[in-house]
Amino acid sequence: MSLPAGSRRTRLGVAVTATLLAAVTLLTACSGSGDVRPGPPAAKPEAAAREVAPITTDLAAPVATCVNATPGWSAREDSQAGSADLPHGRAREWTGPVVGYLDSVTAVCGQTLTAHLSSDRGDTKVRLRALRVGYYGGAGSRLVWQSPVILAREQRKAQATGPDRVIREDWPVSSRFTVGPGWPPGLYVVQVAPLDRAMSPSYIPLVVRTSGTRSPYLIVTSDLTWMAYNSYGGRSLYGGPGASFAERLANRSYVASADRPLLRTAVEQFFGMDLPIARFLARHGLAADVTTDSSLDAEPSQLQGQPTVVIGGHSEYWTKRMYDAAVAARDAGTNFAFLGANEIYWQGRIERDKLGRMTGLTVFKDQRLDRHARAYPETTTVQWRAQPLNRDPASLVGEGMAVVGVHASYVVANAPAWLFTSSGLKPGDALPLAVGNEADAQEPPGDHSPLSLQVVLHAVGRGADTHRPSEITAGYYSAPSGAGVFSAGTTYWTCGLDSTCPRWDTPASTSAALQQITLNLLRAFAVPRAGRLHPSVATPYLTPSQLAERLPMGGPMR
Repeated sequence: MSLPAGSRRTRLGVAVTATLLAAVTLLTACSGSGDVRPGPPAAKPEAAAREVAPITTDLAAPVATCVNATPGWSAREDSQAGSADLPHGRAREWTGPVVGYLDSVTAVCGQTLTAHLSSDRGDTKVRLRALRVGYYGGAGSRLVWQSPVILAREQRKAQATGPDRVIREDWPVSSRFTVGPGWPPGLYVVQVAPLDRAMSPSYIPLVVRTSGTRSPYLIVTSDLTWMAYNSYGGRSLYGGPGASFAERLANRSYVASADRPLLRTAVEQFFGMDLPIARFLARHGLAADVTTDSSLDAEPSQLQGQPTVVIGGHSEYWTKRMYDAAVAARDAGTNFAFLGANEIYWQGRIERDKLGRMTGLTVFKDQRLDRHARAYPETTTVQWRAQPLNRDPASLVGEGMAVVGVHASYVVANAPAWLFTSSGLKPGDALPLAVGNEADAQEPPGDHSPLSLQVVLHAVGRGADTHRPSEITAGYYSAPSGAGVFSAGTTYWTCGLDSTCPRWDTPASTSAALQQITLNLLRAFAVPRAGRLHPSVATPYLTPSQLAERLPMGGPMR
């Protein structure tokens, strides 16, 4: 979520954020730091230097030593028996009494990972169970591996240290396991399962990259956004201890450590915004590879020659290397399906150790706080549209951030046959509660939405912190390279595919419509340069006032 809410096309969000952060900067200087131990800063100049490295140069990263994807692997995998061990729905508590983290959220074939566990119930016997997300006849996952019984002990919890207020756990290794040829590419969940069935399990996301046959679709999961929202230990990039909102904001961390369990909102981001699309592709027999933000940052070459890149429901934090690689891929003919909103809002820098392992995500959100902004202005950790970056993600995504904390019904604006076939939808038809929480929209003339953008769905609504209506759109454009780019315009698109959104049950008719549109989109995107086969037809920009005259008004989320 962007903070605070506001319309980006009127530059209100940027202006308000800058004003608020300026006040917070002063508050930080004169208030307590919320029980922070002294220590050196974690944000290092090496991270800024890496981010300005050309995308033709990969960073240090593990190299696959075996093959996990031979021709036909996806069909063989889909035919296997699954298990119903993954929660399906809107469970609010994803964390049991034993929690943990892996030394890497991304793995390649042959890589050995370490798991670090802690129990708040004293010595607790558990197993680790690697569940691959899929369809499997409706089961939803398959057990690929499980550990012997592990005794999880209570570990000492870290406190925030240094001026960056980093919470980094240093728990001992509880288990080691190797991702071998029997681990097909995909999205996994490592379940921390207590032997005592009365105790709830915890979940650790894991992505296994392909080594072998490449699939037409590459899903990029948003591990940087998970990290930004992770409040384990009492701090995230959004807040820390404090009696007021301003104090909590002033005491936020500037570096989110990768070495700690994911908690609450961070886990919800994974289950609600990334997992549904992996399950959706599997349900329809569409072979897909998976990677992460951090892995793409290290190896931008993953996008070279890729027909289509799929981005989940909330991919808010991007690095310069990710951004540049995505633009280069689009300009070479790679299609992009942005199935969410609030995409590419903050620039972050990834902290890595000498072996290339990600150790943290740095985002100051204020140029004056960023110690390396002067030496490396291109990697300053501010909003992409702000100075000194001055790059509008709408020129890539097609749309810009519009409103936060809204619910609304999408209405069909245009219904190109290739995208709406078999949906039964025509212009003027409504999709109730299709829009939720954060939403994007076509930017007005003079801003940076492509002139060829075709609006297919639109809505209007008032967010949680504004009385003025905002326009909301889902759009598509064909780039000069022939690439097709689709933007869903709402963070509730992916969770609406299987009605697992946090605040409401997606109406069955809306879910069916979203499913059909998404399936049509992905089938059209099975080949590169889909925009040549399906050129967009430019849509004139409509102001919020104009939309309010013809569409039902959405309101703040409750």
